[in-house]
Amino acid sequence: MIPPNPHAKLWLFDFDNTLAALEREVDWPGSRRELEAWLRARGVNEEIFAEIPRGNLPLYAALHSQWLRTPQTTHIARPPSDAEALLRRASEIIERHELIGADRAAPTPGAIDLLKAIAVRGAVAIIVTSNSSRTVAHWLERHRAGNLVRAIVGRDGLLALKPSPEMVAHAIAVATVPAADAVFVGDSIADFEAARAAGLGFYGIATTESARDLLIAAGATDLFASPAALRIHLNLAPSETASSDRDSN
Repeated sequence: MIPPNPHAKLWLFDFDNTLAALEREVDWPGSRRELEAWLRARGVNEEIFAEIPRGNLPLYAALHSQWLRTPQTTHIARPPSDAEALLRRASEIIERHELIGADRAAPTPGAIDLLKAIAVRGAVAIIVTSNSSRTVAHWLERHRAGNLVRAIVGRDGLLALKPSPEMVAHAIAVATVPAADAVFVGDSIADFEAARAAGLGFYGIATTESARDLLIAAGATDLFASPAALRIHLNLAPSETASSDRDSN
């Protein structure tokens, strides 16, 4: 694993549980019920629901893989030309529930300060997430942090979700920064594996002991309890953050 570059010019961030405490604010079971009912009404075979009985993002990721990557194994009796439209609609169903949660989701400790301090350094931040880009944009606007992020690479872009490196590679291309000058900050094994596959160093945000244990077992080494702890580790002084606050007013 490539060690993370503390002086990186490009900082890629996961969103949920890394920058925002979104997961606990979204009705994920209700989202899954709505998504599954809609997919069943459009002829998706029962097999995939038995294979993935819980979660909407795992279900979406499986359909994305089967429809766009290996269409010969598709579970739907429709021509391949319908696949992207179906995935976009599936994403929108999930997004509607995410947006409700985004109105309540608080930043993780120190998340906004870390984004501000990175901006003061002259580095670029891009969010790479399995959530919808519109969900993230809405949350950033609510927290007056939209100016701190160059771009959002989200599920609605129809790239393969993490742990695939597709979204990471796209973000690097958008920023036109070499991978050697980039680093990924995330909270999950999928984040870590996507960073590793793309040749990026990784800083892990592990808010619980169980999350920390999972990341360690996967091979991650640079782990922090919060974005605030990572900012301190990077020696990004509070004065830098305060400067950014003044500049943004």
